[in-house]
Amino acid sequence: MDRYYTLMLIPEKQNRVKSIKIPGILFKSLAFLLTISIFLILILSYDYYKILQQVYENKHLSMENRQLKEQIQLFQMKLNTLSEDLKRIHTFEKKLRIITGLDQRDQRIPLKPEERNDDPGAQGGGNDLENSKDIAPGSKNIPDQSSVAPEIDINDEINKILNFDRISETEDYLQFKRLYEGKIAANLGMEGKYDLSREWTELIQRSFDLSRLYATFDYQFTQIKKVTSSMEVDIHELDQYLLDRESFLRSTPTLLPTPGWITSYFGQRYSPYSGKLKMHEGIDVGAPFGHPIYSPADGVVNFSGVKAGFGKFVQIDHGYGVESLFAHSQSLHVKSGQKIKRGELIARVGSTGYSTGPHLHYEVRVNGIAVDPLYFILE
Repeated sequence: MDRYYTLMLIPEKQNRVKSIKIPGILFKSLAFLLTISIFLILILSYDYYKILQQVYENKHLSMENRQLKEQIQLFQMKLNTLSEDLKRIHTFEKKLRIITGLDQRDQRIPLKPEERNDDPGAQGGGNDLENSKDIAPGSKNIPDQSSVAPEIDINDEINKILNFDRISETEDYLQFKRLYEGKIAANLGMEGKYDLSREWTELIQRSFDLSRLYATFDYQFTQIKKVTSSMEVDIHELDQYLLDRESFLRSTPTLLPTPGWITSYFGQRYSPYSGKLKMHEGIDVGAPFGHPIYSPADGVVNFSGVKAGFGKFVQIDHGYGVESLFAHSQSLHVKSGQKIKRGELIARVGSTGYSTGPHLHYEVRVNGIAVDPLYFILE
């Protein structure tokens, strides 16, 4: 066995050769260390390459998670918009059922603000000084709403679905969540063991958090789809009922007679002049002087002229026991006995009679009894 290794150094410009003796054990040790160092460098280089790959994948996954989260939030916004559309359709359908008699409801009870489909901020106490009857609090002239049997309202059902704070406790939600967790685990290559691996990193946890958002959306969408199916049945029933009622619909005052804003609703209100609780038997629609007033349905003009308190006044008989009244006009464009069509000009907005400003006082009466005109207006 060699005890020494000789290392010879030959200079380029000198003739003398230098030699170095290295003990064999030292030479072998250095060679071994060099080999190990090269091997470690290769391993570290490979690990560094894999880390760079993992960083890129994590960055991509993080971006994908953010995009998916934004997408599901966008879906949620669209679902809320769809829900608002369904509420309006339901209100429209409910009004049609009431005015056609399919659903019985006392129309002397004012509509609730959420059923009006207009500005909820408008309050009573508009420009009208006449046509308000003194009534004592608790009077039976207007049925007490608390005595009316509660009905299932699709609008309420939709609100409950969207605002239900215990969704995570429902079995349908849990099934959706488990389904999406399994799909996410499969995409991450963790199928069958994601119950443990999803706790490894914050990034993986954020990926699994998406399952909660997807499950919530799917649950709400499924429930609203059930509501839509129920509404579809109701509308189909209404459609069949109305097929042979065209004449009745043409004679139903479904239009707001003049473009404007409602300043006073149907119902009890305190008079700003007498301070007494009074019954306002119509609605007041604020509009500029000279604004057109249109007939809300087909009919025959019963009266067109001046009436005490009402000023220039028009009364239309629409048949089926339904009449509409228009007060405080600036000018009249129809005569008594004249037949008119829906949308035909009948007068212009003014402030004649007992009135403090330009507006239309509009009433609907069924068999001589004043009812809330908003039951009929479908705009």
